Amino acid sequence: MTRNAVVIAFALVLTIYLPTQSQPPPCGQLKVITLPLMGEYGGTGPFTVARNSIQHPDPAVPAPVSVYLPSNATTTNRLPVIFFAHGFGGFAFSYYDALLRQVASNGYIVVFAPYSPNPLLSHPTLYQQMWSGFQLAVGQLGSLMDTTRVGFAGHSYGAGAVPELTRRGVAAGWGTNGLFMFVMAAWYSWGSNYDQIPAAAKLVVQIYWDDQTNQHLISQNDVWNKLPQITERRWQVIRSDRRQCFLYAGHGVPVTGDAGDDGDGGINAHDYWGPWRRIHALADYTFTGNVTAKTIAFGDDPQMGFWRLNGRRAVTPLETSTLPIINTSTSPRFTWGAKCLYALGSPCP
Repeated sequence: MTRNAVVIAFALVLTIYLPTQSQPPPCGQLKVITLPLMGEYGGTGPFTVARNSIQHPDPAVPAPVSVYLPSNATTTNRLPVIFFAHGFGGFAFSYYDALLRQVASNGYIVVFAPYSPNPLLSHPTLYQQMWSGFQLAVGQLGSLMDTTRVGFAGHSYGAGAVPELTRRGVAAGWGTNGLFMFVMAAWYSWGSNYDQIPAAAKLVVQIYWDDQTNQHLISQNDVWNKLPQITERRWQVIRSDRRQCFLYAGHGVPVTGDAGDDGDGGINAHDYWGPWRRIHALADYTFTGNVTAKTIAFGDDPQMGFWRLNGRRAVTPLETSTLPIINTSTSPRFTWGAKCLYALGSPCP
């Protein structure tokens, strides 16, 4: 594959931040959907949040590491940490700011570590940039962090990196008292030795039914199937809701800033009741053992809010399964069969 072809292919990943031209008219009206209340999973928490900016040690990384600190973080009240890996090209914290602040407001330190948008850099280089950012945050603010309780969450390219980043965290001694992975619409995964991740870790793989960027088989084959030792895990599906206003379940659902999330031009039910609610609940279950949180985190409580117009009709519920559910009727840009075209020197498959 030529270098120009690689550049074009990776540039296509940036379309996760833009509306898909073929999708129906958007909803974009918060008022038509019930939202989680403060204190509920997916709702804003009781703590104010400050974003700390730390210069990344690698000059090739175009943005600083962001550390979201809730107001209850002190040296005598060290908080669990959630490490977030963004989609390719989404190096500005603003792309995911609303999601990261919501999680942090509920009493978790959130670390957002950017990496270079240069598609000619190798996958090991990009993964190291993420990992170095996480290490830097722990090195500077570790006195406020309880790294025995950690989670790794990621979207798209970052989702594919989650297993490798988790493996490195385990090797560093993190997560001994609680460890989870939350994987959203994964691109290919380029790590190895995922069997080193302990079976006690929790795993949620979340896919979006009308994803036109990453084929669902990538999440199945490169994440789900490579972590067979994880016993507590769920596959989750968010479908588009075509009633009343249109809620589009596309690749960009987790993106909450700048160009919009899933193309609806604003934060909507998919955000609050999908990634926000499930990450929040998964953290609580993983770190405290709360059984109510477990039900919500794994999607056994499938609520996605209600339409307020014409009665309280439920938004299309979240689907959860112990086996992958995939949409075979889409034509995404990146398919499982094409993985080796994007190896950039990495072992494949």
